[in-house]
Order: sequence, then structure tokens, then C-alpha cells
Amino acid sequence: HESQFIQDIVKEVQNKLHLISLYVPPYLVGIDSLVTQINQWLEQDGANKVGIATICGIGGIGKTTIAKVVYNQNIPRFEGYSFLADVRETSQDCNGLVRLQSQLLSDILKGKSHKIYNIDNGINKIKEVVCCRRVLLVLDDVDELEKIRKLMGTQIPFHLGSKIIITSRNRCLLNAHFISQMFDSEASTSCGGLSKLFEVKELASSESLQLFNWYAFGHNSVPESSMAYAKSLVKHCGGLPLALQVLGSSLSSKSVSSWKSALEKLEEIPDSKIQKILRISYDSLEDDHDKNLFLDIVCLFIGKDRDYTTTILDGCDFYTTIGIENLVGMSLLIINEKNKLMMHQMIRDMGREIIRQESCDIGKRSRLWHKNAFDVVREKIGSRTVKCLTLDLKGLLEDKAKRTNTTLHFPKHSKSQFLMANDVDMETQAFAKMKRLKLLQLDYVRLKGDFKDLYPKRLRWLRWHGFCMQSFPVDFDINEL
Repeated sequence: HESQFIQDIVKEVQNKLHLISLYVPPYLVGIDSLVTQINQWLEQDGANKVGIATICGIGGIGKTTIAKVVYNQNIPRFEGYSFLADVRETSQDCNGLVRLQSQLLSDILKGKSHKIYNIDNGINKIKEVVCCRRVLLVLDDVDELEKIRKLMGTQIPFHLGSKIIITSRNRCLLNAHFISQMFDSEASTSCGGLSKLFEVKELASSESLQLFNWYAFGHNSVPESSMAYAKSLVKHCGGLPLALQVLGSSLSSKSVSSWKSALEKLEEIPDSKIQKILRISYDSLEDDHDKNLFLDIVCLFIGKDRDYTTTILDGCDFYTTIGIENLVGMSLLIINEKNKLMMHQMIRDMGREIIRQESCDIGKRSRLWHKNAFDVVREKIGSRTVKCLTLDLKGLLEDKAKRTNTTLHFPKHSKSQFLMANDVDMETQAFAKMKRLKLLQLDYVRLKGDFKDLYPKRLRWLRWHGFCMQSFPVDFDINEL
């Protein structure tokens, strides 16, 4: 017994000597509660249960940072541990999977190198290593289950007490079938109900301001001259830590006029660093069907009832039910408690930026909204590329009034009176070239001309609040709507 006791002490000292913690940002705000929940899960039946969990959320929400904090706090409790960063990106490189396998083995074996000849050889060596020790394994940024299968194979004989944490934008990544394939029979049985999903939420307003202040000023306070702009920028970020960090750092030591200019630019052109991260979720969608569905929702259906939206978009040749489920799974869309389609503001901006980049000529973009839609209709520069157009003239004029600090006096009781009171006339001829137009919103728009031009054969949905005529013109066919 004394000999075994001495060996245990030596092993413990060796483990502590090889503890290598990961770097985390110096300013951490709003993560304590979720970190505590994950730590409690790790401790649950820790010695004799295999556990697997996903930390999910949109890009830039802080999944990797939280995983690093949890990893640093818990590696002393395990005999082996490895944090594989950027699995999605690294696995796409030449020999990327083999490099990940090599790192995993080296981490768990405390720096001992293992020559891996190919992926299959790496899988066999990983199984040999994880079967005889409790390991903590973090797989960061996994976009699909196939990456895990290629990395570690199936029927993995994890030692009892081992824990696997995956960070992903895909909240539906783990399922019972995958877990039964991933673990061998003993580990799968011990896993039991220990498969867990942890979703990272946006920061609260006060937390957002605190994080932004740290990156912009180096402390948690805002100069009076910058307060209004700071609050506007924080609101624009929507509680997304990445956006708060990027914008705060970029404006550090800048003048108040620069802050004002940056805010005005962001309203038109999103920050490219933030967009690059957010767009990964869009690019990871399986097909053009889901990508087009996402862009239509971005343009027209945010805040709309799910069932209503499904009815409309099914009529536009979408498979909307499964498509919406895929978007929710990839953290691009949220269904709230009232069955409404909701979306993070920066995800919406990312979708609109994708559309904006389709063409420098706004009349040749697939979807148009607000001022771009107004300009295209007013100047009659639309093309057959346009599939969706949304124009709320009253809202557009109200937004313009806010920006120019002017007051508009709209009649409260009569929608048609607003149209008669404004001097904005548009012509139906503006729609003559939009042969592929399917979705059209013309709130408070007054049109004149031949309504045959307004009716593309593919039009399936028309919304026209504030319609000022007594009836539809006879030359406007609505049978296909």
C-alpha cells in the first residue's frame, strides 16, 4: 500500500507540473453563471460517468472563451486533457485532421510525441490513450458531426469519468443516435442522461456597456462627451461580446467626431471583422434553399408569425418548416414564446450585407428594402434580378425626420390622408422589368400608371397598408396571390 501511495503522489505531482492553462481575455463580463452551471455538470457523478455537452450560440457570443475558462478551472481534476481549437477550420486544411489527432495525443500524454501515419492510425492511437485514463476533451468550433467521426472514429472506449465539451453554432449537433455511435457500449451506458446543452445568451445592457468601456477606455466608465455615442454603439451590438470588443478597441483614443462618424457608417455598412465571424453560420448552411430562405426572412419576415410566414414562403416554392428548423439549429433564427420569427440585429445586418455585396448596382440585387427600395422604384432602375422588395414609405420618412431632427405631422386617423398629404408619387412602370418579383410590400405608397406593369407573373405575396384606392384596378390580376 505504501508503494502505491508513493506512486499516486508522484503521478499527481507530474500532472500538476504539466498543467498548461489557456489564454483568456483580461475583461470577462457576464459569464460567471454559465461557467458555474458547466462546472456543476462536470462534477455530477464525475468519477464514474462519461459526459458530453455542447456549448452553443451565434458566432462571437463567447462560446470559446467560456470553454477556455471551464477548461482552465478543471484540468487539475483529470488525468489527461486537451483543448482542440478551431476544429472546423483546421480540419479543412491539408493533413489538418492528422495535426489535430497529434495535438490531442501530445496533450493527453503530457508532451510525448506520437508519429501518426494517417487518419485511421490516429484514431486507433487515440482509442488506446483515452481508454485508460479520465480525460477532459474540448473540441472547439465544430460545425458537423462527421468532423468528430473522422477525428476520433466511433465506439470510442472513453474511461469512466471522462468529459467531452463541444462548442458549436449548431444547437442540434448532438443527438442520441450520434452518442450511441460515438461511445463504446460501456461508455455509452455510463453516459446515461449526462448529455447536456448549454446555450450562451447575449449580454444584458449594463454588462454590454461595462465590456465596451473596458475595450474603449481601459476602465468601466465613460467620459460625458462620449456617453451618448457609447450607449448607441452598445445598443447596436445587441449584447454580442465580439462586436463590443471589436468596436470598443477600434474607437479607443478616437475623437468624439470619429465616434459619431463610426456610428453613422455602421448603420449603412457593418464592421467587416464582425461580419466575417457571423457569416460562417450562413456559409455552413447545407444548401442554397436554406440560404435563400434566410435572406427572404432577413428582408421581410423578422417579427412575423411563424405559421403565417410558412404559408407565404411555401407558396414561393420553399420547404419552409424544415428550413426554419435548420436556421434555428444554426443559431441564425429564434422562435420566441409568441411563435414569432426573431433574429439578432447583427445576424440581420450580416444577411443584408450579403445582399448588398451581390452588386454595386442596387437595381440588380435580389432583395431590396427601405431606402434602396425607394431609390430603385423612384428612379425606375429595377431589373429581373429582384425577387423581393419591401417599402414602407411612412416609416422611411419618419426615419429621415429623426436623422434630420425635423417634425412630421401625419394624420392619425386616416391612412389614405397620409398618402394624399405627401408629394411622393411613384409609377407602376418601375416594376415592369422585375419579372421574377415574388414578394412585394408597398406600405403607404401611392402609385400611378398601368397596373399590368405591377403584376409580374411570379408574384405570390403583396402587402399594401395604406392602400388609398377604393378598389383594385381592373387590370391588376390578383388570382395568383
